[in-house]
Amino acid sequence: MVGAIVLFYRLFLFLMILFLTIFISIRIMKYPKNLRKLMLLAAIFSGIGAFGRLIDVLVLFVPIPFAYEIHLITHVVSIGGVIWVFISLMLNLERYYIPLTSISHAEEKRKPGASYVVLSSNTLQDVVEFLQNIDGPVLLFTRYPNLYGNENIKKIWITTADSKGVSPTALHVLQDIAIRFASENNGATIVVDCLEYLILYNGFKSVFKFLVTLKDHLMTRGATLIIFADPTALEKSQVALLKREFNPL
Repeated sequence: MVGAIVLFYRLFLFLMILFLTIFISIRIMKYPKNLRKLMLLAAIFSGIGAFGRLIDVLVLFVPIPFAYEIHLITHVVSIGGVIWVFISLMLNLERYYIPLTSISHAEEKRKPGASYVVLSSNTLQDVVEFLQNIDGPVLLFTRYPNLYGNENIKKIWITTADSKGVSPTALHVLQDIAIRFASENNGATIVVDCLEYLILYNGFKSVFKFLVTLKDHLMTRGATLIIFADPTALEKSQVALLKREFNPL
């Protein structure tokens, strides 16, 4: 009876840890690039734990040299590694999400007529929250016009699929729309939540030139430009250029 209980316990642990290893492994590519390495390490450490638990099961049936040492080493390495990955994952999540809980107060921080960039991997949620705290007229260039329901927002759908939208390659059209909106609405805010989509069709240099030119035009009209971008979808040099030209918000 004792042998059966011990076997069940050890086999159960082995199967659960093996399942965790497989589950993590098949989901690694679903994560953004900055988290894939951590998820790969999590799968490795979990796999080490599964190997140790497998030895614990086999040693009940056959003698295995250094079984105790293997048990001890795999136990320490797997548990310590998983804890380290968990802490690193929390720090990464805090870096991208927790600071964004203050995004709702961005209206208090920004100055009219200035230009800002919000670097976030949680762009849509941040834009929704940000727009809820703006009272003045807003022009939004977006891929998801139906996501935002604020009455004071004029939404421009950036798409190649419908005549009701504006093509992502028509940067001059977007510039004209934004300048006209700023000229007709005092204290206007122009928001771009589809930077990566524009870059996909035009390249970073053309989009960056478009944003810098637009910023200059809006500044002369007392309008504010807000750009939302996912830093994991951009190169480090591109993020540096955005930060240099636009104030981080």
